[in-house]
Amino acid sequence: MKHLALLATFGILATTTTHAAEYRLPFEGRWFVMAGGDTINVNHHMVERSQWFAIDFMKTGGARHRAVTKNRGTSPEDFYSWGQAVLSPVRGVVRKTHDGERDNPVGTHDKQNAFGNYVVIEAGPSEFVYLAHLQKGSVAVKEGDTISAGQPVGKCGNSGNTDGPHIHMHVQSQLKPYSGVGQNITFKRINVLLSGKQFDNVDWPLIQGLFVWQGTED
Repeated sequence: MKHLALLATFGILATTTTHAAEYRLPFEGRWFVMAGGDTINVNHHMVERSQWFAIDFMKTGGARHRAVTKNRGTSPEDFYSWGQAVLSPVRGVVRKTHDGERDNPVGTHDKQNAFGNYVVIEAGPSEFVYLAHLQKGSVAVKEGDTISAGQPVGKCGNSGNTDGPHIHMHVQSQLKPYSGVGQNITFKRINVLLSGKQFDNVDWPLIQGLFVWQGTED
């Protein structure tokens, strides 16, 4: 149980919500948790009640799998996240999709359409999963579809209110955007790199600063 003590040290053992659904990571390969956790200093989403515990992921690459861009990061294509498959983290029913918003140049924000292109999946009672900032024209599911965990729903883009291509994920208690309460999710059977220590096949909630992957890192 040593890893539980380490989690407590880093504040990762925040109260989680019990869910009937089982959650996996919404991607393949190694990604970095840019924002996550239950305090404003590690997770800017905590200012919005419906997005409490939301997570922002960026794919990593390079020789040591620690870079988020291939070079200077001045265009969306420079980011390792750009165009990567976004996977459903859970089995459920697609309740809402939105596509057609442009992918912004890096440094430009669309605050009027903050989620950009997105998909909402109903995973259970009062359990609606948002996957946002998808690439324009990439949404691959339609409302009413029953989908499986790991099924592609779109591609990582730079639409909406974003500083660079990444996957935004949060779970809220109501379908309508900006309604209900955000929920803290535990991801099952993931691999985590935390302060130089690797933990394999663990069930953890996430906090800013973790490198995470499911299965292999590639």
